[in-house]
Amino acid sequence: MKTRNNRELSKKGALIGVLIGVIGTLVTYVTGDISFISVPVVLLFSLFGAGLLFLSPYFELFCLVVVYGVIGAIVGYLIDRRNE
Repeated sequence: MKTRNNRELSKKGALIGVLIGVIGTLVTYVTGDISFISVPVVLLFSLFGAGLLFLSPYFELFCLVVVYGVIGAIVGYLIDRRNE
């Protein structure tokens, strides 16, 4: 029963992370300027010399959704683990 709750909370965290990634990409696309949500991921990719890839909105969408989805899933799992 506990593993089901872990999965459900991880899924909710991942969904919230995905929504944050989509919102960050949407803000960047509408305003034409980098969003505050995108900055940490862009800086992370810039360390490896891949910061210019964020000029493509599709690459930015994919990266933000993946990164924030994983972070959200981890946070959801840790919160549920803490509540045990």
